[in-house]
Amino acid sequence: MQQTFQINTGKLNANFIESVRAMFGDREIKIVIEDVEKTGPVSQKELYRKSLQVIERFKNVKVDPKLDLSALANEVNL
Repeated sequence: MQQTFQINTGKLNANFIESVRAMFGDREIKIVIEDVEKTGPVSQKELYRKSLQVIERFKNVKVDPKLDLSALANEVNL
């Protein structure tokens, strides 16, 4: 048997544990916890913060001025 729960950590309590016990009884279970990625539109502020991280990460990269970016894009889009 498998069951998936999605719950905010602020709402975890003893009742949650009791409901898991009621579902699975006295058996061994495995609990896997993972972050749930945000869904929905990203705010302009969040997009700006992410762009600053990218700029910082690649601040020392030099691009050859002779590089034809259009040709590279055409190769990728074939």
